[in-house]
Amino acid sequence: MVDHDDEALARLRASDPATGSHPDLRTLRARIAGKAPDSLGADRATAVPDEVWRGSRAATLPWVAATVALALGMGSGGYVLGARSGEDPGVVAAREADVGPAVDDALPGLSPGAQPVQDMEGSVPASQDGVPTSGGTVEGANYDPGPVRLVAGEGLPEERTTGEVRTLVSALDAEEFLADWARSLGLDGAGVVEADDLWGAGQGLYDPATGRMLSVHAADGGALNYSYEDSYRSPWCREMVPSDEEGRAQMAQEWTDAMGPDVPMPDPANCREVAGETPTPEQAVAAARDFLTGTGVVGEDWDLVAPGWDDPTSGTVAVEGRPADSSFQELTVTVTVGPEGVVSAWGVTGEPTSLGTYPVISPVEAVERHGRREFSVDYGVSIPEDLSWADDGASTSMPYPEYEMPEPTPPEPGMKIPMLIKDKTVTDAELVRGTMWTQTGGSLEVPVWKLLTGDGMHYTVMAVADEAIDWQSWE
Repeated sequence: MVDHDDEALARLRASDPATGSHPDLRTLRARIAGKAPDSLGADRATAVPDEVWRGSRAATLPWVAATVALALGMGSGGYVLGARSGEDPGVVAAREADVGPAVDDALPGLSPGAQPVQDMEGSVPASQDGVPTSGGTVEGANYDPGPVRLVAGEGLPEERTTGEVRTLVSALDAEEFLADWARSLGLDGAGVVEADDLWGAGQGLYDPATGRMLSVHAADGGALNYSYEDSYRSPWCREMVPSDEEGRAQMAQEWTDAMGPDVPMPDPANCREVAGETPTPEQAVAAARDFLTGTGVVGEDWDLVAPGWDDPTSGTVAVEGRPADSSFQELTVTVTVGPEGVVSAWGVTGEPTSLGTYPVISPVEAVERHGRREFSVDYGVSIPEDLSWADDGASTSMPYPEYEMPEPTPPEPGMKIPMLIKDKTVTDAELVRGTMWTQTGGSLEVPVWKLLTGDGMHYTVMAVADEAIDWQSWE
């Protein structure tokens, strides 16, 4: 059985290590549950282990989870911490000093609408009302009633090509960014705490009087992640406190380990009763844009929308945003807005930076690769159109295919074991860009083969050739 909660947390870390906010997780859970690609459900989504959180009571309490995350270098919450540098996680393939053409000319047999990967920047156009929509001829995530086995169709190209790999790199100084952002919000923290750094460099600011937190996380040579939490105004402030003594003791210990003995743990008795009506989507977008102005990295060139993934009982509205002219999926921001203003926010900033031109497998090889677990389950990729916003909150614009399921097989002695599977022929392929989490190399934008079948469905496979992959093992 798929545990969407665990998978949503994993996807959250994969797309933005800067948040430990439970309201953000609830929003993401709803989104992931409705958009898990292919028939494998959420297992098909990019997976990240969550041993750091599994079994921890802190994971259920926003202000403790946020603070522990920062102490681990994951970027959320905190008191004032000094910048700390972690080891360079590296990238899965070597950087190239001289970047040549990103992709060869279109291959014979590809659909007329297919674009070379270097031309995919800005391939998520905006509709007339300003809400980003998907490019391409097929939209939305894939839905199948059961497992699928892909077969290469006649005439599918066997030629290889090349494609560009990119990552986000921020030139911002984390300490200066945090100070400027705190100043714009009128947030003052006190006290310095040194904490062990396990994952990267982090800066954090916590105001005990108001329960507000700011944090910034910047891994060496990578993107800058930032987050904000107004703990006492969160609709989940009280309900996440463990009722048992053991749980409260563990939570207090994790807070002390992260923040030091002199920093008082936030008291749920200070949780506020927030009055007022749930903001409209338009009000939430306006409040989010005004709040994000203080970051200095989210401007008028960003599209902000309220996609409707909200918990209707929370009284809050989630707002999501990304630059209007960029298809880089990691470059995003999410803001939760309540009746009295912004409750939480997290985002990623940086400049898309090329790591070089890489060999790309052929569409025929991509069909074969789709059948390998490491590419179809462990290292899935997401493309912009599968994560595009929808005006009406629908999870996909791709129609559900018509199908007839086989009759149930009654058990009989000596019977063959019935196992459902559908063979589908790949009739076309488009080379696009997508994002994957590499575990040891962070999040990368890579060439992706979008494999199209005759029923209007599509399946995505990371397209970088095996010779450019460094498979790393743990000891």
